[in-house]
Amino acid sequence: MAMIDLKNLSKSFGDLEVLRDINIQVDRGEVVVVIGPSGSGKSTMLRCINLLERPTSGQVLFQGEDVSALKGRAVPLYRHEVGMVFQRFNLFPLKTVLENVTAAPIKLRRMPRLAAREEALELLRKVGLESKANAYPSTLSGGQQQRVAIARALAMHPEVLLFDEPTSALDPELVGDVLEVMKSLANEGMTMVVVTHEMGFAKDVANRVIFMDEGYVVEEGTPQQIFSNPSNDRTRGFLARVL
Repeated sequence: MAMIDLKNLSKSFGDLEVLRDINIQVDRGEVVVVIGPSGSGKSTMLRCINLLERPTSGQVLFQGEDVSALKGRAVPLYRHEVGMVFQRFNLFPLKTVLENVTAAPIKLRRMPRLAAREEALELLRKVGLESKANAYPSTLSGGQQQRVAIARALAMHPEVLLFDEPTSALDPELVGDVLEVMKSLANEGMTMVVVTHEMGFAKDVANRVIFMDEGYVVEEGTPQQIFSNPSNDRTRGFLARVL
């Protein structure tokens, strides 16, 4: 059974059709990287998986259960299982790094404060930021803030992590640290769906690469297939521009 299964997923905003009949499966432990030009629907697809946007038609299945129509308290409970790391870090500016990571486990998982603190420190160690536990987000670099955002997502013990262009807002010299944390998660078996323009990450880490354009899945395959021998002219044209 797939962890995530998108069946005939479509999404429109008024007359603008952003996603068109998307069919994708993501298996447990798989790293799926989604590439394509801006405006191709990549981020909207992630937002539909996380229910930040509701599909116009089709289904989002999580471990075989249709979650497309979840409402009320069921939605945040689902997001415990399917976490998301955004392009903009969305940290609480008036909370310390440690408080940012412990807030959701204490409030939503009813975790004792001391246990949440110990786990948060371990997660901050994991992303190389234990020394910044008492710092505020405004004192951190963009790359450090993004690593805190990853630790915060991990604090909910998700089954799947979605990454929406997690390095695109960073200065080039800060990108590497964030990608290293993501590579480490992949090596540990975390199921991940990553929308990114980092082609090196896609080549090195992905089990499968999906190329989207104009709301369609145009082509998918292994990194070797997509980068060395793409079968579609649109894929070839995109890669010729970005590589």
